[in-house]
Amino acid sequence: MNTYMNSSDSKLLGTAETLNVLLEHRKILSECIREMDANAVNYITEYAIFQRVKNYTENVRSDTRKRLNIAFSSANLLQSHLVMELDNSQGENRLYFQQSVLAVVRLCDVSLFKKLTDAQLKTHLQILNQAHQEMSCGEYHFADEDDDFTEFIDNLFLNIGRLMSDIRQNIVKMQSISKELEALTAHSVNSQVDTADYIKAKQTWLNEIVKLYERHILPVLLFLNPDTCYQDLDGLHTVMSNIHKTLDAHNQASLANHIQSYALSFLNFYQPIEATANAVNRFIHKERDSIKRFNAIEHFYQHKLLTEFKLTQSDNLNKKLIGNAAILLPNFSPSIKAFTRPIGYSFNDSPAYYKNLFNELEARTLDIFELHDLASVFAKANINRDAKNRMRRHDALVKLLDSIHLRETNDLLNMLHLRLEDQFDAYQLYDLISCIGFYRARDPAFKLTTTNLFAQAEHGGQQFRYRKIRCVNNTHDVNKI
Repeated sequence: MNTYMNSSDSKLLGTAETLNVLLEHRKILSECIREMDANAVNYITEYAIFQRVKNYTENVRSDTRKRLNIAFSSANLLQSHLVMELDNSQGENRLYFQQSVLAVVRLCDVSLFKKLTDAQLKTHLQILNQAHQEMSCGEYHFADEDDDFTEFIDNLFLNIGRLMSDIRQNIVKMQSISKELEALTAHSVNSQVDTADYIKAKQTWLNEIVKLYERHILPVLLFLNPDTCYQDLDGLHTVMSNIHKTLDAHNQASLANHIQSYALSFLNFYQPIEATANAVNRFIHKERDSIKRFNAIEHFYQHKLLTEFKLTQSDNLNKKLIGNAAILLPNFSPSIKAFTRPIGYSFNDSPAYYKNLFNELEARTLDIFELHDLASVFAKANINRDAKNRMRRHDALVKLLDSIHLRETNDLLNMLHLRLEDQFDAYQLYDLISCIGFYRARDPAFKLTTTNLFAQAEHGGQQFRYRKIRCVNNTHDVNKI
């Protein structure tokens, strides 16, 4: 390891070249960041980097291996300023990377996005509340020529932009949680472990999900909720609204509009976070219920069914079948995947059905003798002649259309409307639809084309708008009416 870390005999790389190597082979630093997050520390040991570089360079070319050894050496990382400090006071060399370097690597991997906690969100909120207090106490003159005010505004928007970036990354991180939960569930189902280990592993990752929900998802959801109030601080939307009002009152309309735009963006972030929180919450309740049921079934199997089964394996030949006493004992079993069987309704051989039928016939027969009128007991019949009248009307319309000869026109509907209005007594405007269908089917000498031109027709004191239909003679033999 000393040969790897102390590479004074090798030519060190510059800052840009070292950063290029770190990003090109960012899997090494990504694993280091993942270990730092798992241990909740902000450093990585020199030996951990050495092990990861060694494993990564096993199957690469010799020149690439040499370049990686130089780039990830402690001397090179310090010389290129990618590492802030090398601490060996704890008995091991600890490397503290620049936060900007770690942030760039995190941007390349969604799984490395840092999740916001309640303490971090309150820190952002304290900065915004303090900024509003400084604006309200008259410390600044709200003039563009004031360098202090300009610097204050720059810092204010820097903090707001950093907060928005953190929340946006958290949204992307949380939206990928569903895939992680699905993979975790699939792994637990397919894992070949015994019952005790399975329950222990399932309870472990369920506790991790609960911790994620309570420590990271809920704080962000409450932080973005417009109705959230804190004991000593104004909520996010309240303080943003106060800053907007203060800037607007001092004739800084442009800055106030920018603040309002940020406030609306924060409000839009609430819905995707809420959807993720609901999905994770449903998953937690479902898995907790699953563990309870699994434990109940396993307990019943181990202490009830196996006991009954072992009794059948004894020398007592009278006990060769498992009894139903143990099966009917537990109270939880009816609620586990219980489905009500459909009950068939059949009256073919039902005495109750026939009794009810005969009672009804007897009651109606008595009514007939009492009223001496069958029509008052049974329903009255009548004849509906509407269909027959519509058929007669259609036949009359077809007979009239046979006597009308077409001619070339740019508005066939208007021509038919005028003719039918004079010659057909029962004419209605919807009869034009039947006319068009009639001529399309029976008069191949003319071609009917629907255009995109519109016109109006008057009928019954009302104006109707329709699309024009052009009538063209296919044989160029015009039939004049």
